[in-house]
Amino acid sequence: MKSKLIFVKTRISLVLVMMLILNACKKDQLTVDHEKEFVEVGYVRQSGNFYNNPFTLTLMTDNKADILPGGDIVSRGTYKINGKNLTVKADNQTFKFDILSENEIKIKGSETILRLQ
Repeated sequence: MKSKLIFVKTRISLVLVMMLILNACKKDQLTVDHEKEFVEVGYVRQSGNFYNNPFTLTLMTDNKADILPGGDIVSRGTYKINGKNLTVKADNQTFKFDILSENEIKIKGSETILRLQ
């Protein structure tokens, strides 16, 4: 009975170690090896309103980002990629995105998709 308990504990320990290793090795889903500009898909400009622009995000190789969440003011901030998550911090605001592919990201909590230009 004692040897069976040791066997079970060993198996559980091995499974936990494997899970930790696999989790630690998760690959970022977006690589920024050159400047990348993502623009809101399906945006339609309202006639006569030149100050309303599509949501635009530019990622630079030095973890800096320019973000235009509509309107006409671009803010400089920083970004971090963690697996399928992209976080941008600018002007005391945090913007979160789901990385759908190397070419598309989606604003978390929204149906808005931004596509690489």
